[in-house]
Amino acid sequence: MNSTPEISGYEFDQRLLRHPLAELWRGRSFTGMEVVALVLSDAAARDAVVRDRLVRAGRDAALDPEQQETPLWAANFSATRPYAITQLIPGQSGAERLIDPLDGILGNDEESLQAVRAQLSQYGAQPPSQPPSGNGALPSYAPAPEAGPAPEAGPAPQAAPAAQAQPSKIEIARQYRRKIGGWIYLVVAIVVLIVFTVTYSVGAAIGSSVKDEKPDAAPQAAISPSPFPETVLLPAFRKVTTAPYLRPDGGPGLFGFTYPAGSDVQVITTAELPFAIGWPRPPAVSFLGESSTIAYRRVQTDDGVGNPRLTPDLRIALHPCKDLAGCLAERSSFDQQWTKVFKAPVPAAAKDNRTWLTVKQTKPFALMMTRAFSSGGQWWLVGVAVTGVPGEEQTVQQVLNDIWRQTS
Repeated sequence: MNSTPEISGYEFDQRLLRHPLAELWRGRSFTGMEVVALVLSDAAARDAVVRDRLVRAGRDAALDPEQQETPLWAANFSATRPYAITQLIPGQSGAERLIDPLDGILGNDEESLQAVRAQLSQYGAQPPSQPPSGNGALPSYAPAPEAGPAPEAGPAPQAAPAAQAQPSKIEIARQYRRKIGGWIYLVVAIVVLIVFTVTYSVGAAIGSSVKDEKPDAAPQAAISPSPFPETVLLPAFRKVTTAPYLRPDGGPGLFGFTYPAGSDVQVITTAELPFAIGWPRPPAVSFLGESSTIAYRRVQTDDGVGNPRLTPDLRIALHPCKDLAGCLAERSSFDQQWTKVFKAPVPAAAKDNRTWLTVKQTKPFALMMTRAFSSGGQWWLVGVAVTGVPGEEQTVQQVLNDIWRQTS
């Protein structure tokens, strides 16, 4: 389990998303600015492909942000756990958008990102009477001030007694940051260039200058956010419980041949699926990745020396649903996603009210199935593509029929 990230110059108190490849954290800089950080998980940090994707996505965020995206504030891609940080600006996408390209399957984390943004939208808003931070553009929640003549110079009005208390260091820093307005982005641009040219962490540089000075606790003020929510958003897949395997009984299947009763099959219970699989030979299981909505698995045959054979080739996509009605409503979108990833035809022929099948008779022979089922109190959609070379048609049918039976 990854611990709270320790980045000099920043303090993080709340994890908003835990994903197999990265975590999203909300916190503050030493000046009191609210930030959102994406930090790679330990496993992703060891994966050169994932790190490279973060570098490319981070470079785009720093040098070419879109209109509604917050520019990269700080980053260190050579750290033990590489990270990227943006300011928290309600209504604009920040560091959370960088999680989408990490697994190479664009768009599959949109549901998670929207859930995170819904949480972030309640934080960081300033009263309408105060100018917003950043580049001076007014966000949607702050009405534009009315035009009028400049006030005459003169003594400032007396503050109310309750407002005469000395502001904290954090509040002073916030006021100073609001005064400098759009100039702060010039500073950001310089910082980002330093980060990308010498891979030097801006956070480390800031932290070294304030290491011996701790800011006072922020007072309860109008701009302070409400307490952090106690629950953490966990859109990534939780580990599922595999149901006991139903031994072949020789009964009819969905299409073609089934395993004869008492067949000596290899039972697969290590694929982290809600059902076990009967495989005709020693299996080789691969985890192809998972997003917040779909998990991908692959089963081939172990060649005896630790290498998988190509056929029969079983590829599985798994998606959780609220109930059967939810599965049926989401099936079309689910089919479009998993068949695009596996480059397979969409299961089109309805076999019953929760099963769809497509048979590909040309070489290589293949069967594709989508099925809605319940296991352990949870409803699921499973997409299955089984492929075999000439002569393996019977085996392909037996594998698919076994999965159909296990998900009955």
